[in-house]
Amino acid sequence: MAELSSENGHGSDLEAHESPAQTLSLAQRWKQTVDTNYTDLICLLLCLNTGLCDSAAYNAWSCFLAMQTGNTIFLGLGASSQPVGKPWGWLKSLVSILAFFIGALIFSNATRRAGARQRGTLFVSFMVQTILIVIAVALIEGDLIPHTSDDSKLTGGPLFLELIPIALLAFQSAGSITSSRSLGFNEIPTVVLTSVYFDVASDPKLGDVPTKNPKRNRRIGGVVMLLVGAIVGGWLSRSSGGMQSALWMAAGFKFVIGLAWLVWKGEDVPSKL
Repeated sequence: MAELSSENGHGSDLEAHESPAQTLSLAQRWKQTVDTNYTDLICLLLCLNTGLCDSAAYNAWSCFLAMQTGNTIFLGLGASSQPVGKPWGWLKSLVSILAFFIGALIFSNATRRAGARQRGTLFVSFMVQTILIVIAVALIEGDLIPHTSDDSKLTGGPLFLELIPIALLAFQSAGSITSSRSLGFNEIPTVVLTSVYFDVASDPKLGDVPTKNPKRNRRIGGVVMLLVGAIVGGWLSRSSGGMQSALWMAAGFKFVIGLAWLVWKGEDVPSKL
């Protein structure tokens, strides 16, 4: 009997050590912290998304959705009634800045309280971003919002309907930089490149082989991806699909990223002996 008890006890200890590694409940997986290995690739894809959205928005509305430095300059030009022929351009830029600021405030605080790197938090964040893009592009698809190259020459009418998608898209853009910061990749801001250009140029290890300078690689990758996104967004805006096609693509990318968090490898937790 003693031997049996000893064997059973030993077996129970093994099961206690093995079961956590075998399966996690849905609630545990939802709250599990994701492994940040290779998540820099997600951040690079977000740079591509920024290029897609900002190039399409600039063509249609002469403002940016994520790169708020440009919008700040446009806002300043509005004080002298410039650019000529676009008297309300400053208002679009102001709305974009405010929406982005509010988005950053909400996304950063909400994800921090919920657990910024938890699987469920990342999933919900990207689903919210996807929904906001879909709402904006649906309004455009319904021809409710001025969005063609000819429309950009107008003030938007008395209701300034284009301010609605601008606000929605700028708000969700803040989710991208929130995620990159939460994942620990400050060198990939996803929404601005001026500081990145400086960081690359001033890097004392700029000439190192790729394996020895991952931060430089990520910075250069972010520049390339944003540029590619802008090129693709520009061509899509000229296509029969118009700017909607660029925004649908951006929504698709964010939707796929959101789903990816559900199956992403979780962070290894040392087992307690």
